[in-house]
Amino acid sequence: MIQVHGYAAQKAKAALAPYSFQRREPCDYDVVIDIRYCGICHTDIHQVGDEWGGSRFPMVPGHEITGIVSQVGPKVTRYKIGDRVGVGCFVDSCRKCEPCRKSLEQYCVEGMTTTYNGIERD
Repeated sequence: MIQVHGYAAQKAKAALAPYSFQRREPCDYDVVIDIRYCGICHTDIHQVGDEWGGSRFPMVPGHEITGIVSQVGPKVTRYKIGDRVGVGCFVDSCRKCEPCRKSLEQYCVEGMTTTYNGIERD
């Protein structure tokens, strides 16, 4: 497991506070990023406030991320350790369904994973 640190809301509308948690080890196609900068936009504020319903807590908001690649899974070919990268709001999809094959991950049949209020695939 990878120990990480961030700022989280523990419940709806709560102030962000330091928060430590664990992430799983990278899988075949994963890229681990040492986050240097992260923006928070109004979508994050809606999620932290549970204004759209369905928010899960604790929540570490922020989905406009830049950083340095620190690990790559064994099947990653596009990125290498030390690369500077940016992340939008989608971090995973099945990569197999028709929308994914057409680079339309937001329509993934199995559901995409977002950086905010998302659940990792196992």
